[in-house]
Amino acid sequence: LMVLTSLYSILMFNNLYGDREMSKTKVLLLAIMLAFAPFYLFAQSSGKIVGVVKDKASGEPLPGVNISLDGTQYGAATDVDGFYVILNVPVGVYDVRASFVGYGEVVQTGVRVTADKTTEVNFALEEAAIEGQAVVITAEKPLVEKYTTQSVSLVTSEDLENIPVRGFTDVIATQNSVVVQDGNIHIRGGRDDEVGFYIDGASSVNPLSNTQSLYIIQEAVEEFQVLAGGYTAEFGGANAGIVRTELKTGSKDFKASIDFQTDKFASEGDKFLGTYSYRHHTGVATLSGPLVSDKVRFFVAAENTYQGDRAVRFSKGFDLVQLNGGPLIDQRSTAGANPDTITSYVYPDGFTPKQEEDLWALQGTLSFDLSPLTIRVSSSYSDRTRQHVSGLGFRTPMLDMLNNRYLEDQFTNLLVSTKFTYVVNPKTIAEATVSFFNSQFNYSDSYFGEDWLKWYDSTAVAQHTNGAVQYRDAYRPKDSYFFNGFSFARDGDPVNNYTLRKQNYIGFALNLTSQMGRHHEVKFGGDYRGYKLRQFIISPAAISRLGANNVTDITQVPKADWVSNALPNNYGYDIYGNEADVDKFEDGVKVSQKPYEPVFAAFYVQDKIEYNDLIINAGLRFDYFDSKGRRFKDINAPIDQIVDANTNQLLDEAFVDLDAFQHVSPRLGFSFPVTERTVFYMQYGKFVQMPELETIYAGNSALSRQMVNPRFSFQNPFGLGLEPIRTTSYEIGFRQQLSNVAAFDITGFYRNIKGQVQVDRVEPTNGLTPFNTLVNSDFATTKGMEFSLNLRRVNRIQAQLNYTLTQAEGTGSTRTSAVGALERETPRPTVISPLDYEQTHRGSVILDYRFGSEEGGPVFKNFGANMLFRFNSGHPYTFARSEVGQSDAYASGVDYMTDPRSRRALEPVGSSRTPWNYYFDLRLDKTFKLMEDLQATVYMRVNNLFNTKNVINVYDASGLADDDGFYNNANIEQRNSYLQQYGEAWLNFYKAINIENGQAYWDVLGRELYGHPRQIFFGIKLSY
Repeated sequence: LMVLTSLYSILMFNNLYGDREMSKTKVLLLAIMLAFAPFYLFAQSSGKIVGVVKDKASGEPLPGVNISLDGTQYGAATDVDGFYVILNVPVGVYDVRASFVGYGEVVQTGVRVTADKTTEVNFALEEAAIEGQAVVITAEKPLVEKYTTQSVSLVTSEDLENIPVRGFTDVIATQNSVVVQDGNIHIRGGRDDEVGFYIDGASSVNPLSNTQSLYIIQEAVEEFQVLAGGYTAEFGGANAGIVRTELKTGSKDFKASIDFQTDKFASEGDKFLGTYSYRHHTGVATLSGPLVSDKVRFFVAAENTYQGDRAVRFSKGFDLVQLNGGPLIDQRSTAGANPDTITSYVYPDGFTPKQEEDLWALQGTLSFDLSPLTIRVSSSYSDRTRQHVSGLGFRTPMLDMLNNRYLEDQFTNLLVSTKFTYVVNPKTIAEATVSFFNSQFNYSDSYFGEDWLKWYDSTAVAQHTNGAVQYRDAYRPKDSYFFNGFSFARDGDPVNNYTLRKQNYIGFALNLTSQMGRHHEVKFGGDYRGYKLRQFIISPAAISRLGANNVTDITQVPKADWVSNALPNNYGYDIYGNEADVDKFEDGVKVSQKPYEPVFAAFYVQDKIEYNDLIINAGLRFDYFDSKGRRFKDINAPIDQIVDANTNQLLDEAFVDLDAFQHVSPRLGFSFPVTERTVFYMQYGKFVQMPELETIYAGNSALSRQMVNPRFSFQNPFGLGLEPIRTTSYEIGFRQQLSNVAAFDITGFYRNIKGQVQVDRVEPTNGLTPFNTLVNSDFATTKGMEFSLNLRRVNRIQAQLNYTLTQAEGTGSTRTSAVGALERETPRPTVISPLDYEQTHRGSVILDYRFGSEEGGPVFKNFGANMLFRFNSGHPYTFARSEVGQSDAYASGVDYMTDPRSRRALEPVGSSRTPWNYYFDLRLDKTFKLMEDLQATVYMRVNNLFNTKNVINVYDASGLADDDGFYNNANIEQRNSYLQQYGEAWLNFYKAINIENGQAYWDVLGRELYGHPRQIFFGIKLSY
């Protein structure tokens, strides 16, 4: 079966990648995987149950006792020592039954099995019990995990049911060592590209950005795990941490639910209960149960989430005509007899236009129990559409109120994995897994969709708008309006960028897991992923070259002319946007470039040794990364060997392919259960991962613009010859149960990261202009402490406290942190400073209080409240002086923060801190029984209950969020010049747009100054 599955995977791989001959490396890897098929292991989505059965009276072990999981085919029998083990138990909650002739049955209910963990369930049986009756015991999750050798944060489906926040990122942010800053996830001081994401054991990472691709439906999740303290040899490709999502398995009885929640209780700009409606709603439906028979089960969840304003920001409405003291006259058209005049320009209060998002998602599992063979199919699909401003930039809604045209990005993802599991014997499991991932991202214009050749076509625009929008000439819109130093988009203004990305992978793995005796669980394994990545980015404004060359087809434009003006960045496409699988040159220009096809593979061996007073997790992992990247043969070779003199394009002969990177990483973990209530643990590991592939993948035209006589400074360049990033991680921890209902876990950690990507300057000696590129040169160290306190439900209350103290320092927070030194021709930083995303203190408190079905009387019966309190101490920034430079009257208060040529630091890097942040979120719910198997839950969910205006970023020149250091500073000559040129109306505009609404900060830096305001949802859920 495993061999056939692997052969099938090879055929799928070959079909996916075309009919051309597979490389020797691919063939060799596949041959090795087949040769060692019995020893492969794939990342599990299951755990195991172990235990001992004894005679309650004598304490003697009972051999031959039958242990089974109710409603499943999983089970085992105890050995001569009364010991049993059940391998490969899917994640979930079970009733575990022990039965033996002459003894009464005992059932432990509510036993939770967690991915890749050992759950201990012991039994004590009594003789001569009444036949046919069973003793039922409600199991409680252990407060102290003695089998776990590292720190793990766990969020179960029960937790997700009551938590007042919604969304993958917000849920993960409540866990220890996780920092979410500006929408990016950082774990233990790592960059946001150092986190791995798995769904049911299959990677869901976008390799171009190393971020999560798929949307997660909260109701489909059985559990989240955040592995921050290192992980066993079966995991790789992530240096800072791994987030594992395990989906629910079909239930033995039919279950269904419909959940709908919304904040649409007021119109745009109107207040309701002290806040605004952002036009959000979420609808989720689930269905689960047997299919045909009990041996075939399914689970499916579908969700639609619509957000009329996904920005959800503190904003204040304004009337530009009123601020101007009269109609707005376009200052670019005043030379004409009839200058353009605007008599109404109103921005709404509390609502951000052109920020819609519509998301549809589907997740499900299908399992076949054909004992001794089981098959599990897991699938995740998401389709997200986001609206953006079209005229002046993606984040300029305040400057775009006169433009009815907009842009959408469309992001579609599909992940399907199938796992075949064969029970060789009760203690040996063989598995084969095949997975397929497909993703597409593209821009779509509200006028012409993806037909980017029409975006700047005046005839097409006029026809689409029935003549309402007229361009300046055949292919150029009119200049934007200019009022008091600010540019405002005209109706019909397009975006000067079209993007299309496609990526997919096929992966497969085989494994063997064997419980050797009572103490050793041995795993051998490996996995393989082969990608195909395509990208096409172009400036649609280049359509104007038709008129310049007096032709009617873009292919008739000289190739060098088209490339120079359209600025394509293409691979897997030609320079016109047609899919291409081969490299092709015409007229000295590389007109098509084949897709990149990186290969990631791994092999590993692991032994989990479990004694009562010692648990050891020891393993070795071999990683193989073939990025298909390139490097220069010799950057200082004669220039005619590097550049085509006629087209200024880089020659293919100037490059050589990178060798594949290979690395062996040891992993070692210990757990020392001193008593049932006290456990010490330690973890050590080496980790490697590829940097974001977008740093090394670029079309030849894009590389040529950067590296051959660049016209301007590339502050976010590409790199050549980049290698994986390497991390060494240490952790030591202590778990202590304080009472029958409370326990804490305290952990110390240290991480050392080498080879992070950073910008550098290359200065060739052969006449090429010096240019910026990326190299493996940054390093970082992070250290800190985690503390968690868990309180089981007692007197109706359940609580969890998480707190992390972190010190994260490095030579650079991002891959472009050193660009300021390069631009000023000073040495790059080589000493460590606080990283921009370091939050020294971060924590959360979750309190859940609820009445049972027989408590509280008619009012509070089945009533519950869940409060989430989150806090952090802010993050570092550096006071800097703006030297204004080439800034305009709109962005002078922020441009210096992105352009190092106009900024001068006033203190050591990262010496200052943004303010502390505090968020209170609340959920109130009450459940009603409508009929025997049908119940309804009505609830209210409030985010940022007290509407706290948390400052999450500041202006470097002032250290404040409401003062950019420019608007109020009469000592700045440029500010006074603008005031003299445009008058008091400019100050009024600047205050309304940039100070009160942070428009320029949001636009230029892509970040917000404040966190989200209060948002209130009301919902109802029907459950069957």
